Formats: sequence, C-alpha cells, structure tokens
Amino acid sequence: MFTLGIVYFIAGLILITLGASIVVSNTEKLSSILKISYFISSLLFIGIATSAPEIFISILSALDQKSNIAVGNALGSNIANIAFVFAISLLFLKIEPSTFQEDLSSEESYFLKFLIFLSFLIFYLLSDGVIDLKDSFILSLSFLVFLVLYKTLFGQMRHSTNTQPSDKITGVLFFLFFGLSILLIGTEIFLRGAISIATMIGVSDYIIGLSITAIGTSIPELAASIASIRRKRIDFIFGNILGSNIFNILLVIGIVGFIDTSSDLIGKNYIYRDILMIFFTTLMLIIIRKNYNLISTRLINIILLISFVVYQYSLYQ
Repeated sequence: MFTLGIVYFIAGLILITLGASIVVSNTEKLSSILKISYFISSLLFIGIATSAPEIFISILSALDQKSNIAVGNALGSNIANIAFVFAISLLFLKIEPSTFQEDLSSEESYFLKFLIFLSFLIFYLLSDGVIDLKDSFILSLSFLVFLVLYKTLFGQMRHSTNTQPSDKITGVLFFLFFGLSILLIGTEIFLRGAISIATMIGVSDYIIGLSITAIGTSIPELAASIASIRRKRIDFIFGNILGSNIFNILLVIGIVGFIDTSSDLIGKNYIYRDILMIFFTTLMLIIIRKNYNLISTRLINIILLISFVVYQYSLYQ
C-alpha cells in the first residue's frame, strides 16, 4: 500500500508538470489572439486552471462531509503558493530586476487590493469556526464583484498584436483544455498517493488539508511558474499566484457552505494561526512585487521558505 502510494505520487507529479507546460504555452498564445494583457490572461486562465484541483477536492470533500479538508486545503494552498511556489521560483531561478516593471500596473494593483480584502473577509467569516450558507452567499457575491472588476479591466488592458484567424483560437483552446485535463488527472493521482501515505502516518483531516493536499495542489502552480520562467513570462507567475489565491478563497471555500451544511471547522485558535500566516505571506508578496531587488528579494524568499517549513512542522506538533 505504501509502495503504491509512492508510485501514484511520482506518476501524478510527472503528469502535472506536463499539463502545466501545455497550459502555460497555450495561455500565452491565447493572450496574443484575444489581445489582452499577459497578466490578465494568466490571472484568469492559468489562475483558475491551477486552482481546479483545489475546487475538485473541495467538492468531493464537502460531499463526503469532510469540509475540514476543503477549507484546510484552500488556506494551506494560499500559504504554499507564496511561501513555497513564489519563493522557490524567484530564489532558484535567475530573474533580472528589469524583468519586472518598475511600478505596479493598475491591473496588478487592483487585484492585489482585492486579494487583501478577501484575506480580511475570510478571516471574519472563519472566526466563528463555521462555514455556513450565509458565508457561501457572501463569497459568491464577492465572486460577482471579482467578475465585474475583471470585465472592466479586460476591455482596458490590451496590447497591440495582429488579429489571428478563428481556427487558431479553436486549436489553442483545444490544447488549453487538453493540458488542463492532464493537470487534473495528474493532481488526482498525485493526491491519491499523498493522502494514502498521510493516512498511514495518521493525521487529522484539517492537517491533511493544510499540509499534504495543500502542497500537492500547489504543485500545478509550481510547474506553471517554472514553465513561465522558461518562456520568460514573469508576469505569468505573478498573475498565476494572484489568480489562484483569489479563486481558492472565492470558489474553494465558497463551495463548502452550499454543499455541506454541517461544516463545523477545527478550533478558532488554529484558524487564527493559519489566517495570520496568509496575511504574512501576502505582505511579503507585495513587498517583493513593489520593491524588486535581487539581494533583498532572495533574503525575503529565504525567510518565506524557512517560515513555511516551520509552519508545516508546527502542524504536526
């Protein structure tokens, strides 16, 4: 059983890497065809693609009345996306300061502020230790606000490029969904192996969500980030992380209250710990993005990675 879990773990990882590479390359093509900014296309297409595993797990967990896994997975993924994925991407891969724009673009600034708002909102909603129908309605309303905001920017942020034939759009969309399918299949196989190993060790549903499944469902973001850097699309990394974290709060947690009406969560003290970690990592993301400097950024990334390791260690104490 343990050996089979490891086989699933490795096979899933290979499929995730392949799927992420296909999604990133075709998102870049789609961005050019639709004449929208690379940041916006990555925030929507790559962001929701790499959040698909979390959404998938949220639905299955809520149906099985194991909402702790869904909520833990969403919170843990948001932490891992910045403290693990973003930090790894910038720490071990050489990125010139000139790659980043000197100032935040208006679209980046809007969505950063929206993510900060969502962090405060989810802190308030989870403070009673319950996710109910009311909470899900509030998150759904916030999702509508997100869509309106996106639609507004979608029409404004365009880059000049030649119009592409419609048959090219069909081909790109086909490969985009093909890559997403591989990504989902790989994540399912990966998580099956990871959860199998974790269950044999013996940990709670919430801890599994915060650690094993959170890291597992962040692997697509990591694979997408690496693929983006190889294609010299650093704006894809930022859009991917920002979009994924927004969708994790709005959709992954939002789904729970609609499906599982008995979703009492683990103690408030644990929730506070995890939300505070989200605030910390989001703050570090803002500092890095607004004040990119090779030396200081590497230092912050090291701090993020150390804090992530310490945080994961504390979950099992």
